[in-house]
Amino acid sequence: MGQYGVAICQPVKNVRTQHFRIIDGVLLFVLGLGLYSLTLAPTVLWGDEGYWQLQAVKCNLQASAGGHPLWVLVAHLFSRIPIGDVAGRVNFVSALFGAIALFLMFLLLQELGLQRGPAIGATLALMVSHTFWSYSVRAEVYTLTLTVMALLAWLGLRWYHTGRRRYLTGIGFLLGLGLAIHLMIVLYIPGLLFLLWAKRSSLDRKSLLLFVLACVLGVIPLVLLLIRDAQTYGMSWTELIEWALFSFEGYSFKDALLDFSLKYFPSDLFQWVAFLALQFIGLALVGGIVGLIKGRDILGRDEAIYLMCLYTGSAIFAFPYRVGDRYVFYLPSYLPFTAWVACGFQWLKQRCLWPILEKKHYWWVWLIIGVLLVSIPITVYRIGPELVERGITFRDTRHVPGPGGKYFFLLPPKNGYYDPRQYAEAVLEALPEGAILLAEPVLVSPLRFVQIVEGKRPDVTIHYCCWDIQQVLTSVGERPLAVADLDPSIYPVAWLRQNYEIVSQGPVYLLVPKLP
Repeated sequence: MGQYGVAICQPVKNVRTQHFRIIDGVLLFVLGLGLYSLTLAPTVLWGDEGYWQLQAVKCNLQASAGGHPLWVLVAHLFSRIPIGDVAGRVNFVSALFGAIALFLMFLLLQELGLQRGPAIGATLALMVSHTFWSYSVRAEVYTLTLTVMALLAWLGLRWYHTGRRRYLTGIGFLLGLGLAIHLMIVLYIPGLLFLLWAKRSSLDRKSLLLFVLACVLGVIPLVLLLIRDAQTYGMSWTELIEWALFSFEGYSFKDALLDFSLKYFPSDLFQWVAFLALQFIGLALVGGIVGLIKGRDILGRDEAIYLMCLYTGSAIFAFPYRVGDRYVFYLPSYLPFTAWVACGFQWLKQRCLWPILEKKHYWWVWLIIGVLLVSIPITVYRIGPELVERGITFRDTRHVPGPGGKYFFLLPPKNGYYDPRQYAEAVLEALPEGAILLAEPVLVSPLRFVQIVEGKRPDVTIHYCCWDIQQVLTSVGERPLAVADLDPSIYPVAWLRQNYEIVSQGPVYLLVPKLP
């Protein structure tokens, strides 16, 4: 009877455990979606976010490396939902996939064999991490990218633990399809290759064939789009490869991608560590460090190496990529670090909390820990802009127009943030008829969105500034000319003052040629 009892009860126990995993994951999804929805940017935004809002609404699909066509298509579908501000609907895409990424992250932690409490705590830490939260409330491609990467990481472990072909086939399809979202998908390939090597004895030809076929099937939409782009723009094979791997809006970022330098390595390392500390503040950072040290003891050799491969692949990519927003490309490394946070929490629980918890179920201990994991980062984020305002920072920062300008890049929540829309409407209203406005890309985005999507001031020409400003100024004819700002780090203010009378008109500055 005992033998049959084990055979019958064990599956029942496994099913119940699986149900609890799903319920916990769904609750974390709901909590994340609630947080991101409540702090969601309500309308058009600055810079890249405003650019992607326009691309999504217009459904401008390109297969260039910076085109992210699958994200554009998904965001376009959301933009057509007739509820609220159209730009706000595009922002909601990030909130939705940010919450889905949390759900998948929790499943990944459970697949690693980590206990329920530490896994929930680590997922909460990721939920309020600075960059992840910031890009879960504004229009960007990164939460969808991280959703696919978390799913890839989970599928890899599921295949490693079960050996079922369907998981390996799913990995192949996602790898192919994910390239149409963001090329960062490939950063997890070293980790997945390690799992294939670790289970090489159980691999068969059929599994590998299905993997390859699924990968080819997934990448077909991107290939078809590349063929269309090549025909549209008349590109050669060399130009097409450059377009697919290194191009964004005709600009090649190949040089920035491979800009590793030993000279800058100490400052690069400091920035990496500083941003990591900003994401996982207090208990989470301690847990991550402990988990990194104790991960092999808790997870086992192969799982620990797998996490290290995921992390290292992301680090190797981000270190030599020297662009202004390089901190965004640290995001893929935060998923394996979250796993280390859970490992650290589990080790600390067994060493520090177990003497308290083994006698009674002190639910309030877990509640306090959860509150601290969420509240400490939020408090630090509120202090950050004030410190930067006083010059206490390790990198260059800037303010955008409006009363909330100093908070835009530094504070994740964006609820009630209408500065870009108000700025764009004020600028377009202030410009003379038929004017040409020179503005930097950060300011151009909301202006173009309001002009193109909402049809305001079609007579105005908005031109990126300021690398070709002299060429533009010689071709304006009799049209009124204005600049959006007089920041000397961006605009050639001294040269402009020599050749033009600068007249303030509302939020812009008119350029009146000086008489000879």
